[in-house]
Amino acid sequence: MTRVKYEELRKKRLKEREERFRKERERIKALKARAREVRLRKWAELAIRKMRVEEQLLEEARNAIINVKTAFKEVEEKKVSLHVPEVTKKINEMFIDAEKHFDLAEYEKTIKLSFEIRELLEKAETEALRKVEERKRPREEEGKYLYCVIPCDGEKSFGNIGMNNGEVYTIPYRDVAAVVTDSPIKDYELTEDNTRKHEAVLRKVMEEHTVVPAEFGTAIKNERILRRLLRKAYDPTRECLKLVDNMVELGVKAVLNEDIVFVDHGKRKEYISDILGLLNIRARQVVTGDLFSERLFLNASFLVNKEDMNAFSNDVTNLQEKYPMLKLLYSGPWAPYNFVYIKIGAEGMEITKK
Repeated sequence: MTRVKYEELRKKRLKEREERFRKERERIKALKARAREVRLRKWAELAIRKMRVEEQLLEEARNAIINVKTAFKEVEEKKVSLHVPEVTKKINEMFIDAEKHFDLAEYEKTIKLSFEIRELLEKAETEALRKVEERKRPREEEGKYLYCVIPCDGEKSFGNIGMNNGEVYTIPYRDVAAVVTDSPIKDYELTEDNTRKHEAVLRKVMEEHTVVPAEFGTAIKNERILRRLLRKAYDPTRECLKLVDNMVELGVKAVLNEDIVFVDHGKRKEYISDILGLLNIRARQVVTGDLFSERLFLNASFLVNKEDMNAFSNDVTNLQEKYPMLKLLYSGPWAPYNFVYIKIGAEGMEITKK
Protein backbone atom coordinates (compact mmCIF):
# COMPACT_ATOMS: atom_id res chain seq x y z
CA MET A 1 0.00 0.00 0.00
CA THR A 2 1.33 3.31 -1.01
CA ARG A 3 1.66 6.12 1.47
CA VAL A 4 -0.97 8.19 -0.37
CA LYS A 5 -3.55 5.43 -0.07
CA TYR A 6 -2.67 4.95 3.62
CA GLU A 7 -3.27 8.63 4.34
CA GLU A 8 -6.58 8.55 2.48
CA LEU A 9 -7.70 5.51 4.48
CA ARG A 10 -6.64 7.07 7.80
CA LYS A 11 -8.54 10.29 7.03
CA LYS A 12 -11.62 8.29 6.06
CA ARG A 13 -11.54 6.35 9.33
CA LEU A 14 -11.02 9.55 11.35
CA LYS A 15 -13.97 11.10 9.55
CA GLU A 16 -16.13 8.05 10.24
CA ARG A 17 -15.13 8.12 13.93
CA GLU A 18 -15.95 11.83 14.17
CA GLU A 19 -19.29 11.14 12.60
CA ARG A 20 -19.99 8.39 15.12
CA PHE A 21 -18.99 10.73 18.00
CA ARG A 22 -21.24 13.48 16.61
CA LYS A 23 -24.21 11.14 16.33
CA GLU A 24 -23.54 9.86 19.86
CA ARG A 25 -23.37 13.40 21.21
CA GLU A 26 -26.61 14.25 19.45
CA ARG A 27 -28.22 11.09 20.81
CA ILE A 28 -27.09 11.92 24.38
CA LYS A 29 -28.23 15.52 23.96
CA ALA A 30 -31.63 14.33 22.72
CA LEU A 31 -31.90 11.95 25.69
CA LYS A 32 -31.05 14.75 28.12
CA ALA A 33 -33.56 17.02 26.43
CA ARG A 34 -36.25 14.35 26.70
CA ALA A 35 -35.32 13.69 30.34
CA ARG A 36 -35.45 17.40 31.11
CA GLU A 37 -38.79 17.63 29.33
CA VAL A 38 -40.10 14.72 31.40
CA ARG A 39 -38.85 16.32 34.62
CA LEU A 40 -40.39 19.65 33.72
CA ARG A 41 -43.66 17.95 32.89
CA LYS A 42 -43.61 16.07 36.20
CA TRP A 43 -42.76 19.26 38.09
CA ALA A 44 -45.61 21.03 36.33
CA GLU A 45 -47.97 18.17 37.19
CA LEU A 46 -46.81 18.22 40.80
CA ALA A 47 -47.19 21.99 40.95
CA ILE A 48 -50.70 21.76 39.51
CA ARG A 49 -51.54 18.91 41.90
CA LYS A 50 -50.16 20.90 44.84
CA MET A 51 -52.07 23.96 43.73
CA ARG A 52 -55.25 21.91 43.51
CA VAL A 53 -54.60 20.46 46.97
CA GLU A 54 -53.97 23.97 48.32
CA GLU A 55 -57.15 25.21 46.67
CA GLN A 56 -59.06 22.27 48.11
CA LEU A 57 -57.59 22.86 51.59
CA LEU A 58 -58.37 26.57 51.27
CA GLU A 59 -61.97 25.78 50.39
CA GLU A 60 -62.27 23.21 53.19
CA ALA A 61 -60.72 25.63 55.71
CA ARG A 62 -63.01 28.45 54.56
CA ASN A 63 -66.06 26.20 54.84
CA ALA A 64 -64.87 24.97 58.25
CA ILE A 65 -64.63 28.57 59.53
CA ILE A 66 -68.07 29.42 58.12
CA ASN A 67 -69.63 26.27 59.61
CA VAL A 68 -68.09 26.96 63.01
CA LYS A 69 -69.36 30.55 62.94
CA THR A 70 -72.85 29.31 62.09
CA ALA A 71 -72.75 26.61 64.77
CA PHE A 72 -71.46 29.07 67.37
CA LYS A 73 -74.20 31.56 66.47
CA GLU A 74 -76.85 28.86 66.84
CA VAL A 75 -75.44 27.86 70.22
CA GLU A 76 -75.28 31.49 71.37
CA GLU A 77 -78.94 31.96 70.41
CA LYS A 78 -79.70 29.24 72.94
CA LYS A 79 -77.77 31.30 75.57
CA VAL A 80 -75.37 28.44 76.23
CA SER A 81 -72.68 30.88 77.42
CA LEU A 82 -74.89 31.83 80.37
CA HIS A 83 -74.62 28.28 81.69
CA VAL A 84 -71.09 27.25 80.68
CA PRO A 85 -69.10 30.53 80.45
CA GLU A 86 -65.70 28.84 80.90
CA VAL A 87 -66.26 26.54 77.92
CA THR A 88 -67.55 29.30 75.65
CA LYS A 89 -64.58 31.47 76.60
CA LYS A 90 -62.24 28.65 75.55
CA ILE A 91 -64.17 28.22 72.29
CA ASN A 92 -63.75 31.94 71.55
CA GLU A 93 -60.00 31.68 72.09
CA MET A 94 -59.76 28.61 69.83
CA PHE A 95 -61.80 30.36 67.12
CA ILE A 96 -59.41 33.34 67.19
CA ASP A 97 -56.50 30.89 66.78
CA ALA A 98 -58.27 29.18 63.86
CA GLU A 99 -58.73 32.50 62.07
CA LYS A 100 -55.04 33.35 62.61
CA HIS A 101 -53.98 30.01 61.08
CA PHE A 102 -56.32 30.68 58.15
CA ASP A 103 -54.75 34.11 57.55
CA LEU A 104 -51.29 32.46 57.61
CA ALA A 105 -52.46 29.88 55.02
CA GLU A 106 -52.05 27.09 57.61
CA TYR A 107 -55.23 25.44 56.39
CA GLU A 108 -54.70 21.99 57.92
CA LYS A 109 -54.36 23.54 61.38
CA THR A 110 -57.47 25.63 60.70
CA ILE A 111 -59.48 22.54 59.77
CA LYS A 112 -58.21 20.59 62.79
CA LEU A 113 -59.09 23.41 65.17
CA SER A 114 -62.52 23.78 63.57
CA PHE A 115 -63.31 20.11 64.25
CA GLU A 116 -62.18 20.53 67.87
CA ILE A 117 -64.36 23.63 68.21
CA ARG A 118 -67.38 21.75 66.83
CA GLU A 119 -66.83 18.98 69.38
CA LEU A 120 -66.56 21.54 72.20
CA LEU A 121 -69.71 23.30 70.99
CA GLU A 122 -71.61 20.02 71.15
CA LYS A 123 -70.30 19.37 74.66
CA ALA A 124 -71.16 22.92 75.73
CA GLU A 125 -74.69 22.60 74.41
CA THR A 126 -75.16 19.25 76.14
CA GLU A 127 -73.83 20.62 79.44
CA ALA A 128 -76.00 23.72 79.17
CA LEU A 129 -79.11 21.60 78.53
CA ARG A 130 -78.24 19.49 81.56
CA LYS A 131 -77.97 22.58 83.74
CA VAL A 132 -81.24 23.96 82.37
CA GLU A 133 -82.95 20.68 83.25
CA GLU A 134 -81.48 20.88 86.73
CA ARG A 135 -82.79 24.41 87.06
CA LYS A 136 -86.29 23.17 86.18
CA ARG A 137 -86.27 20.93 89.23
CA PRO A 138 -87.82 22.47 92.33
CA ARG A 139 -85.14 24.69 93.82
CA GLU A 140 -87.12 27.83 94.66
CA GLU A 141 -87.56 26.73 98.27
CA GLU A 142 -83.86 26.08 98.81
CA GLY A 143 -81.85 28.56 100.83
CA LYS A 144 -79.73 31.10 98.91
CA TYR A 145 -76.32 32.33 99.96
CA LEU A 146 -76.00 35.88 98.60
CA TYR A 147 -72.65 37.24 97.36
CA CYS A 148 -73.62 40.45 95.59
CA VAL A 149 -76.00 42.17 93.19
CA ILE A 150 -74.94 43.02 89.63
CA PRO A 151 -76.45 44.77 86.59
CA CYS A 152 -77.82 41.77 84.65
CA ASP A 153 -81.22 41.04 83.14
CA GLY A 154 -80.90 37.28 82.63
CA GLU A 155 -79.79 33.99 84.06
CA LYS A 156 -76.07 33.35 84.15
CA SER A 157 -73.76 30.78 85.68
CA PHE A 158 -70.25 31.41 87.01
CA GLY A 159 -69.43 27.75 87.63
CA ASN A 160 -69.21 25.57 90.73
CA ILE A 161 -67.02 27.93 92.74
CA GLY A 162 -69.31 28.88 95.61
CA MET A 163 -69.84 27.82 99.20
CA ASN A 164 -69.83 24.02 99.55
CA ASN A 165 -68.54 23.99 95.94
CA GLY A 166 -72.03 24.85 94.76
CA GLU A 167 -72.94 26.51 91.48
CA VAL A 168 -72.84 30.31 91.51
CA TYR A 169 -75.66 31.73 89.39
CA THR A 170 -77.94 34.74 89.03
CA ILE A 171 -81.53 35.34 90.05
CA PRO A 172 -82.64 38.35 87.98
CA TYR A 173 -85.17 41.04 88.74
CA ARG A 174 -85.68 43.55 85.91
CA ASP A 175 -82.15 44.74 84.99
CA VAL A 176 -80.41 43.69 88.23
CA ALA A 177 -79.61 40.21 89.51
CA ALA A 178 -78.58 38.60 92.77
CA VAL A 179 -75.54 36.31 92.57
CA VAL A 180 -76.21 33.29 94.77
CA THR A 181 -75.44 29.68 95.62
CA ASP A 182 -78.03 27.15 96.81
CA SER A 183 -77.23 26.69 100.47
CA PRO A 184 -78.85 25.64 103.71
CA ILE A 185 -79.80 28.44 106.11
CA LYS A 186 -77.11 28.51 108.78
CA ASP A 187 -74.55 30.73 110.44
CA TYR A 188 -71.39 30.78 108.37
CA GLU A 189 -68.28 30.92 110.49
CA LEU A 190 -65.76 33.60 109.57
CA THR A 191 -63.08 31.02 108.76
CA GLU A 192 -60.24 31.48 106.32
CA ASP A 193 -61.72 28.90 103.93
CA ASN A 194 -65.19 30.51 103.95
CA THR A 195 -63.91 34.05 103.48
CA ARG A 196 -61.55 32.91 100.71
CA LYS A 197 -64.44 31.29 98.80
CA HIS A 198 -66.65 34.33 99.31
CA GLU A 199 -63.92 36.66 97.97
CA ALA A 200 -63.07 34.28 95.11
CA VAL A 201 -66.66 34.45 93.88
CA LEU A 202 -66.66 38.25 94.05
CA ARG A 203 -63.37 38.44 92.13
CA LYS A 204 -64.75 36.12 89.43
CA VAL A 205 -67.95 38.15 89.08
CA MET A 206 -65.97 41.44 89.06
CA GLU A 207 -64.10 40.32 85.94
CA GLU A 208 -67.23 41.09 83.92
CA HIS A 209 -69.61 43.05 86.14
CA THR A 210 -69.95 45.93 88.56
CA VAL A 211 -70.89 44.56 91.99
CA VAL A 212 -72.66 45.75 95.12
CA PRO A 213 -71.29 43.20 97.62
CA ALA A 214 -73.36 41.52 100.30
CA GLU A 215 -72.24 41.14 103.88
CA PHE A 216 -70.37 37.88 104.48
CA GLY A 217 -72.66 35.05 105.60
CA THR A 218 -75.86 36.49 104.11
CA ALA A 219 -78.29 33.60 103.66
CA ILE A 220 -81.89 34.03 102.50
CA LYS A 221 -84.63 31.48 103.07
CA ASN A 222 -85.72 30.97 99.46
CA GLU A 223 -85.91 32.48 95.99
CA ARG A 224 -89.37 33.95 96.51
CA ILE A 225 -88.19 36.01 99.47
CA LEU A 226 -85.03 37.04 97.62
CA ARG A 227 -87.03 38.31 94.64
CA ARG A 228 -89.27 40.27 96.99
CA LEU A 229 -86.20 41.85 98.62
CA LEU A 230 -84.79 42.75 95.18
CA ARG A 231 -88.09 44.37 94.23
CA LYS A 232 -88.27 46.49 97.39
CA ALA A 233 -84.62 47.55 97.21
CA TYR A 234 -84.54 48.04 93.44
CA ASP A 235 -84.10 51.84 93.35
CA PRO A 236 -81.31 52.11 95.98
CA THR A 237 -79.60 49.10 94.38
CA ARG A 238 -79.58 50.85 91.00
CA GLU A 239 -78.16 54.01 92.63
CA CYS A 240 -75.35 52.02 94.24
CA LEU A 241 -74.53 50.22 91.02
CA LYS A 242 -74.31 53.58 89.27
CA LEU A 243 -72.02 54.92 92.00
CA VAL A 244 -69.52 52.05 91.70
CA ASP A 245 -69.89 51.40 87.96
CA ASN A 246 -66.56 50.03 86.65
CA MET A 247 -64.99 50.80 90.05
CA VAL A 248 -62.91 48.74 92.47
CA GLU A 249 -61.77 49.28 96.02
CA LEU A 250 -58.04 49.65 96.73
CA GLY A 251 -56.62 49.72 100.25
CA VAL A 252 -53.58 51.65 101.47
CA LYS A 253 -52.09 51.54 104.96
CA ALA A 254 -49.11 53.67 106.01
CA VAL A 255 -47.15 52.15 108.91
CA LEU A 256 -44.15 53.72 110.62
CA ASN A 257 -41.04 51.53 110.33
CA GLU A 258 -40.13 49.76 113.58
CA ASP A 259 -36.70 51.37 113.94
CA ILE A 260 -38.06 54.94 113.81
CA VAL A 261 -39.52 57.01 116.68
CA PHE A 262 -41.89 59.72 115.45
CA VAL A 263 -43.29 62.28 117.88
CA ASP A 264 -43.86 65.34 115.68
CA HIS A 265 -47.67 65.35 115.38
CA GLY A 266 -47.60 68.31 113.02
CA LYS A 267 -45.39 66.43 110.57
CA ARG A 268 -47.56 63.37 111.01
CA LYS A 269 -50.66 65.29 109.90
CA GLU A 270 -48.67 66.85 107.04
CA TYR A 271 -47.58 63.42 105.74
CA ILE A 272 -51.09 62.00 105.99
CA SER A 273 -52.54 65.03 104.18
CA ASP A 274 -49.93 64.77 101.41
CA ILE A 275 -50.53 61.02 100.90
CA LEU A 276 -54.29 61.40 100.83
CA GLY A 277 -54.07 64.42 98.55
CA LEU A 278 -52.01 62.60 95.92
CA LEU A 279 -54.02 59.36 96.00
CA ASN A 280 -57.33 61.23 95.92
CA ILE A 281 -56.46 62.50 92.43
CA ARG A 282 -57.19 59.01 91.03
CA ALA A 283 -60.05 58.15 93.40
CA ARG A 284 -63.74 59.01 93.19
CA GLN A 285 -64.12 58.57 96.95
CA VAL A 286 -62.00 57.73 99.97
CA VAL A 287 -62.93 56.25 103.33
CA THR A 288 -60.51 56.34 106.27
CA GLY A 289 -60.63 53.58 108.87
CA ASP A 290 -59.62 53.32 112.52
CA LEU A 291 -55.97 53.73 113.46
CA PHE A 292 -55.68 50.69 115.71
CA SER A 293 -51.97 51.18 116.37
CA GLU A 294 -49.79 54.15 117.34
CA ARG A 295 -47.49 53.31 114.44
CA LEU A 296 -50.35 53.27 111.94
CA PHE A 297 -50.45 56.66 110.18
CA LEU A 298 -53.14 55.91 107.62
CA ASN A 299 -55.78 53.27 107.05
CA ALA A 300 -57.75 54.19 103.94
CA SER A 301 -59.85 52.66 101.18
CA PHE A 302 -60.13 54.29 97.75
CA LEU A 303 -62.83 53.89 95.13
CA VAL A 304 -60.91 53.83 91.83
CA ASN A 305 -61.90 53.29 88.21
CA LYS A 306 -60.49 50.01 86.85
CA GLU A 307 -58.74 51.92 84.06
CA ASP A 308 -56.82 54.01 86.65
CA MET A 309 -55.52 51.09 88.71
CA ASN A 310 -52.03 51.07 87.19
CA ALA A 311 -51.63 54.81 87.60
CA PHE A 312 -52.83 54.54 91.21
CA SER A 313 -50.28 51.78 91.85
CA ASN A 314 -47.52 53.99 90.43
CA ASP A 315 -48.61 56.81 92.77
CA VAL A 316 -48.30 54.46 95.75
CA THR A 317 -44.80 53.46 94.58
CA ASN A 318 -43.78 57.13 94.26
CA LEU A 319 -45.09 57.88 97.75
CA GLN A 320 -43.11 54.94 99.14
CA GLU A 321 -39.94 56.46 97.69
CA LYS A 322 -40.88 59.89 99.04
CA TYR A 323 -41.50 58.59 102.58
CA PRO A 324 -38.93 55.85 103.27
CA MET A 325 -39.68 56.04 107.02
CA LEU A 326 -43.15 54.62 106.26
CA LYS A 327 -44.14 51.23 104.93
CA LEU A 328 -47.06 51.52 102.52
CA LEU A 329 -49.22 48.38 102.46
CA TYR A 330 -51.21 48.28 99.24
CA SER A 331 -54.03 45.76 98.62
CA GLY A 332 -56.79 45.05 96.14
CA PRO A 333 -58.66 45.15 93.93
CA TRP A 334 -61.59 44.36 96.22
CA ALA A 335 -65.32 44.59 95.94
CA PRO A 336 -66.30 48.11 97.15
CA TYR A 337 -67.37 47.06 100.68
CA ASN A 338 -66.38 50.37 102.24
CA PHE A 339 -68.54 52.34 99.80
CA VAL A 340 -71.63 50.22 99.14
CA TYR A 341 -72.86 46.96 100.60
CA ILE A 342 -75.96 44.88 101.19
CA LYS A 343 -77.13 43.78 104.61
CA ILE A 344 -80.26 41.85 105.45
CA GLY A 345 -81.90 43.41 108.49
CA ALA A 346 -85.25 43.81 110.18
CA GLU A 347 -86.40 46.16 107.44
CA GLY A 348 -85.43 43.75 104.68
CA MET A 349 -82.52 44.34 102.28
CA GLU A 350 -80.60 47.35 103.55
CA ILE A 351 -78.44 49.01 100.87
CA THR A 352 -75.74 51.19 102.40
CA LYS A 353 -73.67 53.72 100.48
CA LYS A 354 -71.09 56.29 101.58
